[in-house]
Amino acid sequence: MPGLDAVSRWHGALAVEEGAWVYSLDTADPQIGNTDIHLFSVGRDGRTVTLVRWGQMGDFEDAPLTAFRTTTKTAVNKLWS
Repeated sequence: MPGLDAVSRWHGALAVEEGAWVYSLDTADPQIGNTDIHLFSVGRDGRTVTLVRWGQMGDFEDAPLTAFRTTTKTAVNKLWS
């Protein structure tokens, strides 16, 4: 959206199957004053890829990064189970 401020971060790779990567996107609308935080991960096992996403109102400090990383590992491990 025009006028929206956003900051992205890379939160590293996860050692699961052929790998997974975690990112965040922290957005703010200065006209309204609200902020949102979103977590994204992409993981792969062979030719199968999964995307995990999560979001809520708030800032990065409100994001459950540790739990999200665990959820990503679980999702990637279940791609071929």
